[in-house]
Parts: sequence; structure tokens; C-alpha cells
Amino acid sequence: MRSVAVLVLLIGITGAFEVLAPQGRVLAVYGRPAVLGCRYSVDPESPLDRLVLTWQREDNADVLHSFYYGEDQLERQSPRYRNRTSLFASELLSGNASLRLDPVRPQDVGTYLCFVSNLGGTGKAAVHLSFAGYYTEPRLSIELRSTSATFLYESEGFPEPLVNWQNWEGRNISHFTEVVQQPSEDGLFSLRSQIEVDSAAGANYTFILENQILSQVITRNVCLRTDVDRNGTPCRRERWTVLAPLSVALLLYFGCFFVFHWMRKK
Repeated sequence: MRSVAVLVLLIGITGAFEVLAPQGRVLAVYGRPAVLGCRYSVDPESPLDRLVLTWQREDNADVLHSFYYGEDQLERQSPRYRNRTSLFASELLSGNASLRLDPVRPQDVGTYLCFVSNLGGTGKAAVHLSFAGYYTEPRLSIELRSTSATFLYESEGFPEPLVNWQNWEGRNISHFTEVVQQPSEDGLFSLRSQIEVDSAAGANYTFILENQILSQVITRNVCLRTDVDRNGTPCRRERWTVLAPLSVALLLYFGCFFVFHWMRKK
């Protein structure tokens, strides 16, 4: 009798209503939709109009999305999530209570609760959402002065990156880096990182940006070449050189000069 009682108990536990989050942690990437996964035990006897589904934040109970009476119910939806959430309607009766969030913003980071109720029971599951954005291709600006040169790289992404500058020997050098979060809804960080060097001593410099969450590493090289440097440290062919913009400018100047005089002779 005891073994029969245990068997009946196990069957009851196996058939219990459950709400599960397949992934307890979800990483959202800027520019891509995020799916907060949630599944519940299917009850063939429970129709769609008896399903009650609600997604909300854990910290402040803001409602992201609600579904009951067989349709979306968005009257109580928080304004910050308006027009950004949707369910997988065709898969609701198959146990898929996942929520699609698009676009995703840095302010969306946090823990979310998936509440599900039908004739089979009631339950909830938690999903933590984090956010990151790949940093854009760094934009290089060069300012040349009589005794010094300034190299400035600018980029945008999320979160704050690790930034470093190295000289041609691979040694870290001092730099000024400013990271400011943009006031727009995107909430990305704007990065400005620069070094100032002696223009009389040409050399190679390397800018390194690392976004650890996305395993993104950007390495860009810039070369300051002077007459004194020609027999010293060479500028690698694939590296930026401050001579390139000057060469283009000179070619344009002489080209215009030639065309102007040719037109006058005609």
C-alpha cells in the first residue's frame, strides 16, 4: 500500500502545472529584438479564453503585456513599453507564453515575471534581461600643430568600454578618454579618446577598445611619420598615416592648378 501511495504522489507531481523560463538570463543586443522565453504546462481541456497571461517588471510591477478573454489587453500596459511588445499568438495554446520586445533599450535592463493561469493551475517564472550594443567603427580626427599632434577616436556603443593606447613598443601610454551616455531613448554611450604626441618624433600608436559583454575588440593603428623617422620605426603599410590626407590635398591642389592654366590657354 505504501508503494502504491508513493506512485500516486509521483504521478500527481509529474502532472502538476508548471511555468518555466528556458533561459533565466537573456542578453539583448542593440538594434535586435529580444525574446523573453516562458513556457507553461498545456492542458487540453483549457480553452484559449480561459488563459490569463501577464508580463511585468519585478522591481516596480510595471505591466509589459497582458492577455485574457482570448485577446491582448493593453489598457494597463506601462507607457514605456507601448508599441514594443508582442506575444506568439499562434503558439499560446501550445504552451508558449514568450514575449517579444522590440526595440530594446538600456532602460529595459532588469528582471521580468511571467504569470500564467488556466484551468490547469497558476504559476510564474522569472527572466533577467541585460543589454549591450556593439561599438561603431571608430572615427579618426587628426590635429597637427607646430610641435605636437593630437589623435582623436570617436565611437558609440554600450556599456562603457575599456580603452587603451599603446606605443610602437606595445607599452601603454597616457590618454584622455571621455564616455558620456546620450540623452536619447537609445541611451548609448558616446566615446571620445585622444592622445597628444610630439610631432617631431614620428612613431606608431595603437588604439584599443574592448566591449567585454559582447567580446568585441577594436584595434586601430595610426602612424605619425616625419623626415626624422624615415630611418627609424617604419609605418606599416596597413596602418593609418597622417601623410595620406596631406598627399591627397596636394594632388587636388596641383590638379586644379593645371586645369585652371589649361583653361586660360584655351
